Amino acid sequence: MIYGDARGPFDLRFRLLGFPVRVSPIFFIFSALIGSSFALQLGWQYLVLWVGLSFVSILLHELGHALAYRLFGSRSEITLHGFGGYAIGNPPRQPWKRMFISFAGPLAQFILAGIVWGSAFLTGWPTQNDYFRATFLFLMWMNIFWPLFNLLPMLPLDGGNVMREVLVMLKLRNPDAAAHAVSVGVAGLLVLRGVAALANFKLPIIDDILPLWLVPGQMMTFFFVMFAIENVQMYQRLKRSGGQNYYDNGYDDDVPPWRRR
Repeated sequence: MIYGDARGPFDLRFRLLGFPVRVSPIFFIFSALIGSSFALQLGWQYLVLWVGLSFVSILLHELGHALAYRLFGSRSEITLHGFGGYAIGNPPRQPWKRMFISFAGPLAQFILAGIVWGSAFLTGWPTQNDYFRATFLFLMWMNIFWPLFNLLPMLPLDGGNVMREVLVMLKLRNPDAAAHAVSVGVAGLLVLRGVAALANFKLPIIDDILPLWLVPGQMMTFFFVMFAIENVQMYQRLKRSGGQNYYDNGYDDDVPPWRRR
C-alpha cells in the first residue's frame, strides 16, 4: 500500500540480503495507530511488540517481492512507509512472471504463518508466558489475514495486480481499464460493508456471503474509499486516452502508475 511515501532525513536505511531497504518513520506511526485499538489495552509493552512484529511481517512481505524480482533477473529495492510498502524492480514482460512477483509477497507471509504455527504445535512456546502468547496471536493475524486482504482483486493491492495479469492473459482489449473497473466495484462493496459495520447495520445477502474477517474497520474503510477514488480517476484517464499498457511506461509490480514520480 502506498501512502505517506516521502523521503526524509529520519528514514531508517540498511541492506537485507543485498537489497537496499528504506523505512520511513511514518510506517511505525501507522503501525502504532492500527494496533492501538486493542494492543494498547493490554499495556504499552504490547503495543511496542505489535509495531515490531508488523515491521518484521511487512518487511518479509516486500522481501518476497524482491526475491521474485531477483529470480527473474532484476535488481530491486524495498521501501516501508505509511500503510505498508513496496518493492521496486524492472518488471518482466511475461504476464505470468509479473503475477508470480505480485503473489510472492503474500506467499512469504503465509510461509511465516506456517512456520510460527508449526513451531507452536511442536514446542508449545506460546504457553510459556503472556508475551509469547501475544507474539503468536499477533504473528498469526498479521501473516494470515493481512495477506488475504492484500489478495483482494483491487488495485493497488497485490490481488489487483494478479487480476490485471489474468485479464492480460485473457487478451482483453483494455485490461488496465477493466482492472480499475473491477477495483472500483470491490472497493465500493467493502466501503459499504465497513460503514454498515460501524453503524451496527446488517447488510442482507452481502453479510451472508462474505466472511466475517472481511469487515474493514474505520481506518481500512478510509483507505478503501481512497482506493475507489483513485481507481475511478485512473479508469477515466484510460478511457480518455484510449487505453495503454502500464509496462510501456515503466510500471512496476507494487507501485501503481499514479504514484510514480
